[in-house]
Amino acid sequence: MTSNTRILARGSAALMFLGASLGSGAAQAFAVETGGITFSVSGNVNTNYTFTNCDKNPGVVAGSLLCAAPAGASGKASSLNSGNLPNGIVLGVKTQVSGVDTAVFYGFYPGVANNDFAFGNGPNLGSGAGNVALGSPNLDIRQVYATFSTAELGTLKVGRDYSMLGFDAIVNDITLIAVGVASVRTATSPANTTLGTIGFGHLFSTPNAGITYTTPSFSGLTVSAGIYQPLDAIALTGIGAGSTASAKPAPQIQGQVKYKFGATTGLNGFVSADGLYQKQELTVAGAGATLTDRNPVALGFDVTSKVAYAGAALVGHYYYGEGLGAYSYFIEGFSPTGKARVSQGGYIQATYTYAKTTLGANYGISRLNTTDGDADGGDLLKANSKYTIGLYHKLLDNLTLTTEYTDAKSKANSGATINTSNYNVGFFISF
Repeated sequence: MTSNTRILARGSAALMFLGASLGSGAAQAFAVETGGITFSVSGNVNTNYTFTNCDKNPGVVAGSLLCAAPAGASGKASSLNSGNLPNGIVLGVKTQVSGVDTAVFYGFYPGVANNDFAFGNGPNLGSGAGNVALGSPNLDIRQVYATFSTAELGTLKVGRDYSMLGFDAIVNDITLIAVGVASVRTATSPANTTLGTIGFGHLFSTPNAGITYTTPSFSGLTVSAGIYQPLDAIALTGIGAGSTASAKPAPQIQGQVKYKFGATTGLNGFVSADGLYQKQELTVAGAGATLTDRNPVALGFDVTSKVAYAGAALVGHYYYGEGLGAYSYFIEGFSPTGKARVSQGGYIQATYTYAKTTLGANYGISRLNTTDGDADGGDLLKANSKYTIGLYHKLLDNLTLTTEYTDAKSKANSGATINTSNYNVGFFISF
């Protein structure tokens, strides 16, 4: 058996985060090499107990995912579920063909709590009812891709993997291996995960089908570019325009410039900048509206930076978008008439690791601006903000005890708010 950290760095965001941010060293996996072919297995199992104080007197904030207690309810909620990162297993196969390093990866991410695929269409008894007997979790297949690379020519990636915009923000977020914003009253949520800082300081780098190319490293500098499956716009609140299985004349385009500096024994870090472009084809107007902009352009930009030295680390992230929306790509990104809404936000984070313990603090905010076609002072989400204080202690090299306190707030354009807080304690096991 051998260790192959190169495969892990490409295949498992969770282990890459652990190695980079929680002082665990190089990510490891079970790997077997035979006949010039290396087979590897990596992944994680995590479960958290989360106690949430839901808002007992919530205002109307359309688009908020925070916990609003029903009338007459206690406002207290307990749940046992996966955290920001679902449980995962990544299978890898690597070999060399005609001097080219060739690898394939398959990433499977099941939850631990009952889940009806977020919209009540799953197989569970009493579909849409949440946690009931004879339930089943969801399986989220995020990664199915292959890479072809040489030191001189760079790397070609084909298949399904995380997108570029927002990726560095999430894998350097301290809440990735824990909970962050718990978001809901029960354990049922998309893919059985919590929000972490998603929508409260950065956007989720949604997995998508694509073809990308990354240059070789030039003294730490790399440039990436790729085309992706164009995504429809979603207006879950009904206060906005969307598209339903509409044809797109061109793919979504993303690019990245990244510079890594320093060594792990001294000052080190990185800075990356990502861009996104996609032309939408809207087909559904917001309630009571008429589409006047059917083909708006969606643009996105973000920059993420990390500086670390002797156990201390600082991370900063900022994003800006037109039509980019909230939480992830093109969610609530357009007004009822089809005009692109401006969104922006970011987070700052500080951590300090001593021996096997990391203490961290994270503050983030995301804003969604109204535009032509939106009602002044309406119920639509205007801003999400939160702070998290966390303690992460390595009980074993592959077992981390996580505990966090998070306070979160959603605010509507009308001024109405929803305020929640949650405390969580759990275990993150990596392999």
